Order: sequence, then C-alpha cells, then structure tokens
Amino acid sequence: MARKRAERQRLMERVAAEVFAERGYERASLEDIAARLDMRGASLYHYYPSKEDLFLAAVQNATAEVVARLREVASSGGPAVDRLRRLFVSQALVELRDYPSFAPLFLMHLPDPVLDARVRELSREHAAVFRDLAAEVAAETGRGSGDARIATYLAMGSLAYLRRWYDPSGNLTAEELADHVAASLVRLL
Repeated sequence: MARKRAERQRLMERVAAEVFAERGYERASLEDIAARLDMRGASLYHYYPSKEDLFLAAVQNATAEVVARLREVASSGGPAVDRLRRLFVSQALVELRDYPSFAPLFLMHLPDPVLDARVRELSREHAAVFRDLAAEVAAETGRGSGDARIATYLAMGSLAYLRRWYDPSGNLTAEELADHVAASLVRLL
C-alpha cells in the first residue's frame, strides 16, 4: 500500500513538473495538474496541501534522485577528467531523457522567497557535485581551481538549455548527443 502511494505521488510530481515547466509557477494550478492526471483538483489536496508543497516535493525528490546518480558517477573509478566527462553525459541524459521537465523549474521565477531559497539551496547541492569534481580535475591537470570552477559552471549552464534546442526526431539520439556534448564540454577544462 505504501509503495503504491509513493508511486502515485511520483507520477503526480512528474506531471506537476511538466505543468509548471509549460505554464510557469504562477500560472500553473493544482486544477491544471489534476486535470492532466485525470483526477479532481481536490484529490491532490489529499497528497499535497498546497501548490507550493507539490512544487517543492517535485523539486526535492527529483534533486535527491539526480544528485545520488551524479555522486555515483563522480565517485566511480578513473581519472577525474574521465569521470567529469561521464558526469556531463549523465547530466545531459537527465536533461534530455530522464527528467526533462525538471531543469526549467530551477530556472523560473518563484514569487515565494522561502520556496525560492530552498530551490537555490537544492541547486547548490547539485552544483557541488560538479564543483568538487572540477577541483579534482584542476589538481590532476595543474590548472587553477578557479578556472576549472568557471568552466564547469559554463558547462552546467549549457546543459540546462539542451532541452530547448534538442530535436529528438533529428539525426542524433539523446545518448549520442550527450556523448558529443560531454566531449566538447570537457575541452573547456
């Protein structure tokens, strides 16, 4: 029973992320999200007391999953630059294939300062995985850590917008594009 409820909430959070990404935080409503789930708006209140709570749950849970995945890649074996390339691939696949509606949530204006502060905190937690590995790359290559950090932030910024221009019906699969993009981004370092 608890597993079924958790699966249902996960679906609700994914659908909510899609609606928030499409309409923006302020224009999205629980009724919009419920309609896409083919349920009544009041039914969502059984799971989430407010739009803010649903938004925050979606962002926090997705961030926890993504950060765990990225940390696993960052701590895998091999030279730091190879792990960073794999990290870029993984992040590109997060953006394009696995969590395409979540990146826009981190880029949108949030009118609630408490909600905005929490999203920025989650964003810093995500960025720390990249920043820490960039410091390892800098140490291994003898490059300044400040340069590596800036290059990594530039890379993360470009990854955040992959979804805006990637055409899944084009010549490259998400996996192929992720490999190409990661190879290009590693060259920044």
